[in-house]
Amino acid sequence: MKFVIKKLAPEMADDYTDLFDNRGFNDGNMNKGCYCVWHHWTAQHEDKRRQLSVNERLFAKRNYAIKLIQEGMLNGFAAYLDGRMVGFCNADFKEKYYRLSRNNRPDSWVGLNDDDKVLSIVCYVVDVGLRGKDVATALLERVCTYAAENQFDYIEAYPALGSFDSTHCGGPFSMYEKLGFSLVDDKAAEATARKKLR
Repeated sequence: MKFVIKKLAPEMADDYTDLFDNRGFNDGNMNKGCYCVWHHWTAQHEDKRRQLSVNERLFAKRNYAIKLIQEGMLNGFAAYLDGRMVGFCNADFKEKYYRLSRNNRPDSWVGLNDDDKVLSIVCYVVDVGLRGKDVATALLERVCTYAAENQFDYIEAYPALGSFDSTHCGGPFSMYEKLGFSLVDDKAAEATARKKLR
């Protein structure tokens, strides 16, 4: 299959929510409703969500994702097949993710200098009907090309080690290993895979 990979843009917000609402989690995956905002989601966001009515609460993360996309704060790459978004890879400057700050994840900053430009890959969502068809690999390859073209020093990801299932949104380590990533620390709460670019 030949996927068209596009950088996420504000005009793609409807395609994005369509993937999350209708095809990315229709296998009963426990991550349904995440809308890939977890790395931007603070305790204050959760407090506000809890204060909403039950019906409004269901749409809080969806609405926040749309807002972030429109403001250019939720970034990454989308895979399209026959004009429909079939996969998404959330990737951005590491320091833009609240959950990856030096305070929240100091273990993931080991070996990096303060001035290193790091592109972090935090998650993938793939159309259930296309899992195992190299959608995530196509997205990862595009992210690697983008990072090299934009003078990043490193690319990082937070993969599953050992057995893999779709509830781990970081993908399997084997996918990264094939593209030259190495494990930085496999004893941390979450594994960190890193590729040096320059």
